Amino acid sequence: MSITSPFELLSKLDARWRKNSSGLPVARAVIDDWIGIGFAINGIPLLAKMDDVSEILPPPETIRVPGVTHWVNGLANIRGSLMPILDMNGFLYGKPTNIRKESRILIINKLGVVAGLLVDEVYGLRRFKPEEHQQEVNQDVGSIGEYLAGTFVDQVRRWNVFSVERLAGTEHFLRVV
Repeated sequence: MSITSPFELLSKLDARWRKNSSGLPVARAVIDDWIGIGFAINGIPLLAKMDDVSEILPPPETIRVPGVTHWVNGLANIRGSLMPILDMNGFLYGKPTNIRKESRILIINKLGVVAGLLVDEVYGLRRFKPEEHQQEVNQDVGSIGEYLAGTFVDQVRRWNVFSVERLAGTEHFLRVV
């Protein structure tokens, strides 16, 4: 069997390569992980969406503001901007946070509310698959329950998902006088 033209040679090579090829990879949709910041308020392990927390800082020096509720620690100068520092234990449970070396400020900017939330401790980033989200919320968490939006569970603990959006949209949280 002889090949008479270069075109025939290329056609036979093409047929052989197509027969032996494995094909192109199939494009699959990539589902992003749910990423949050782990922290604690009143000893309760919580997660906030990473997009809801712009910065994590040690508690800054504050200037007391007269006439505000007990859970407003005061105003702090954060990178040249005055920002309210709000004690989440005081807001949710009526008792001030015992500030320790593990205490941190979560800077939020949601629904036009820019504030620093004083929390007991920050555990760092946590990553979960979206399908691992469970809708039920722990019932024994007290007044923080209205700000929770489900749970995630890892090898160590059950994390309650804290909704910064619900917090920023609450009249009680916005009214500090």
